[in-house]
Amino acid sequence: MALNTGSRTINATKNAAVSLINKLCILVLTFISRKFFIQYIGVEYLGINGLFANVLTLLSLADLGLGTAMNVSLYKPIAENDTKKLAALLSYFRTIYYFVAAGVTVVGLGLIPFLKYIVNLDKDIPHIYLYYSMFVIKNAVSYLFVYKSAIIRADQRNYVVNRIDIYVNIAKVVLQCIVIVAFKMYFLYLLLEVLCVLAHNLVVSHIANRDYPFIKNREELSKSEKKGIFSDISSVFLYKIAWSLINGTDNILMSVIVGTIYVGMYSNYSALTRNTEMFVALMFTSLTASIGNLVATSSPERRYKTFQSMQMVSFWLCGIITVCLFFLTQDFIQLWFGKELLLDNLVLTAIVLNSFFSNCMRPVWSFREGTGMYKQIRFIMFATAILNLILSIVLGKLLGLSGILFATSISKFLTYFWYEPNILFKNFFKVSPSKYYMGYVTNAVVLLIIVIVCFIPISFLKEVTVMNWIIKAVICFVVINVVYYIRYRNTEEFDNIKKKVRVIFDGLPRRKK
Repeated sequence: MALNTGSRTINATKNAAVSLINKLCILVLTFISRKFFIQYIGVEYLGINGLFANVLTLLSLADLGLGTAMNVSLYKPIAENDTKKLAALLSYFRTIYYFVAAGVTVVGLGLIPFLKYIVNLDKDIPHIYLYYSMFVIKNAVSYLFVYKSAIIRADQRNYVVNRIDIYVNIAKVVLQCIVIVAFKMYFLYLLLEVLCVLAHNLVVSHIANRDYPFIKNREELSKSEKKGIFSDISSVFLYKIAWSLINGTDNILMSVIVGTIYVGMYSNYSALTRNTEMFVALMFTSLTASIGNLVATSSPERRYKTFQSMQMVSFWLCGIITVCLFFLTQDFIQLWFGKELLLDNLVLTAIVLNSFFSNCMRPVWSFREGTGMYKQIRFIMFATAILNLILSIVLGKLLGLSGILFATSISKFLTYFWYEPNILFKNFFKVSPSKYYMGYVTNAVVLLIIVIVCFIPISFLKEVTVMNWIIKAVICFVVINVVYYIRYRNTEEFDNIKKKVRVIFDGLPRRKK
């Protein structure tokens, strides 16, 4: 199969559509599995599950940013159809990733003696070291053949990998629910996690070998090329450490300061926000390869117009997610898991605020991935991580769970929220970022109006029932979309999106009469 030569719009649409289906499937499957998990295994094990996943997030910095450096290095040879260079790059990264998998295993198992200092439960859980070891193995297995999925994604064919995600996740959740009900064994639940990660990687590897047969060729990079890649990796390394500290410490601090069981209760909320954030992330990640191609072939003005359209979509999606999370989460948790697993509204506010920042920054992060803009931001991300750690400890002692979560939002707002867009606009768009910041102010006002308008009718629906939840959801959805349509209908960004939609529909196959 030749390298992908389709239009950026069609490729991005395919990627986004399959990403949407993938995340909707995962969202539904996650809460089905979680319902069985709590009922048959227990919330204590759910806390352990969230805690160990967080520990392994920190271990993920062992890849030193290789994944990002690899993706960025593939865009140009793909655009130039340089199959020899692509084969050499993938061969080089394959060797490095094998060492990474071994390093993750050794370092991860080496942390076993320290688990007793972060697990904070009223009763002991048997075989806890075995369960943690399964997490380490799963993390190590995830690095095998990952270099082959990179060429599929960089070739603007994310939808191929996402289809496999859908099939594997459906099979995994069905099998896990059967195992939970039939055996009530957490070990078998974790074993299925490992086997499904391995199965996913093997299938992706097979597809990459079939569609890009040249990657089997043994080509070598020159010393100067290897040096350039390591320069990119070193730029990403500090960013990778910072990202892991920002996103990989909350559950650990919750376990130590508040208690491991609260990690399990919080994980019900974080599963909801994480999956909605991943849904938005996948939509924009599906554009990353197209952005890499855009940066390599287009002017700063063209890049800026594309960014503006992406930012409009981001604000619109962010409004839907933020308002719906605020008004619907508590009722959903009570209806699905039970009132005893509810957290207070202050914690919910902190969760929603973190989700807002994550979703609205997606266009900036997509351009960061597509341009490899890591050297310029690595130190500010590290400052964010340090500030987040300090504030999490201080506010965690003062406010408990909500304090740890508010610390993340505060640290983001004070650092990269304003710094990263400034670098992007200066270096890649060649325009002032003032319009970008004003867009945030306007969007905040619009969100406030939507919240007030939604609150008035929702305040009369006091009883927690499925029907009232559906009515609340309809109110939120209708109000949000009407307000945002009024907000954007006469803008250039809205016109650009409409033109893109027409291109997509014109490109669809027509049924012959």
